[in-house]
Amino acid sequence: MPHFYESTLIDTVDGFQCKSYANEHPEDFVIVKPKYIPREAISGEGLKYRFMFGKCMVRFNQFAPKGPLAGYVKQFREKFPDYVYDSPLHKNWFYVVPRNKIKKVHDGRAGMQELLKVPEKDLDEYLSLVRELVSLLTKSGVKASDLGLTHSTLLGNYTPGRSDIDLLIHGKENGWKVLDFLKTAKHEKLKWKTDAEWAEYYNDHKTSESSHFTEEEYVKHMGRKRYEGLFGGTVFTLFTVEEPGETWFKWGEADYEPLGLATVKGEVTDHFNSHVRPACYEIDRAEFVEGESGIPKVDKAIPIKRIVTYSIPFVQQALKGEKIRSCGLLELVKPKQGKKYYRVVVGYFDAYLNERREKEFVKAEI
Repeated sequence: MPHFYESTLIDTVDGFQCKSYANEHPEDFVIVKPKYIPREAISGEGLKYRFMFGKCMVRFNQFAPKGPLAGYVKQFREKFPDYVYDSPLHKNWFYVVPRNKIKKVHDGRAGMQELLKVPEKDLDEYLSLVRELVSLLTKSGVKASDLGLTHSTLLGNYTPGRSDIDLLIHGKENGWKVLDFLKTAKHEKLKWKTDAEWAEYYNDHKTSESSHFTEEEYVKHMGRKRYEGLFGGTVFTLFTVEEPGETWFKWGEADYEPLGLATVKGEVTDHFNSHVRPACYEIDRAEFVEGESGIPKVDKAIPIKRIVTYSIPFVQQALKGEKIRSCGLLELVKPKQGKKYYRVVVGYFDAYLNERREKEFVKAEI
């Protein structure tokens, strides 16, 4: 089905700015997360406002308190039903942009090439830092033509000293090449949080993503990831996006029957698709375990084969050969070809409005 790069910014004819939230999409739609909606279009009480694009905009935040968030989503669905897709395949819903309502797509790859044309002497401190980081990343063997810009780095509405540097890596092999390179890369401006700093972050920013982890577990998980670091004192984040033809699933290849909250554990047999969104862990020798929801009544002859997450904090969470545990929405997958299996999904949009928000997680037993 239609391909559209994840983490790409889209402007709509209704004045919204959205970010694509996957690489595979339903026909005639792009799955997105709304980022900014004009204040004149929708009330954002309980959320935050920003002055952007010459307007007062509501900044959509899925981690806002449930009450204000639920009210905001209710308004959104009532006023802009075209931007919500009730998927008959998933029996669930997604935020989307209808393709006929796309006003502009901000091409991150093209933006990178434009940045590289600017003479170094004409760059400000922030963009000089971006260029220097890109130069470092190309030492992994990945070409600058396979890197892109996104968010404020692309749009030019960054605040030096505060805004992150957000970069795209095109292609899953390229993504791993860069991430593996960064495990040993040396540069005077490149820095990773120490264990002590991750511990401090854990204690200062406890969220639903970290509440199921001890401090030691959280530090071990985050300390080995390389999609977020510091360069010249500025946070950078790397998003790997799938090229057409290399997505790990195709929209429409299966039906999904939601069965409720469940906790599973198993052994990771393949983590190759764990650095994209949605991320996927192939698992074996998996079983249901007692969790906050108990053990579901299922067909024991059907295997549990996958853990899937849309939530960025849970990407690159476990490696091949490691034990993994996850709590999320249990689905019975009914492929158009092949045998049925179960999977657990973390981070569907509805989870931020119900009990799963506090209960979902993915963790390796390390």
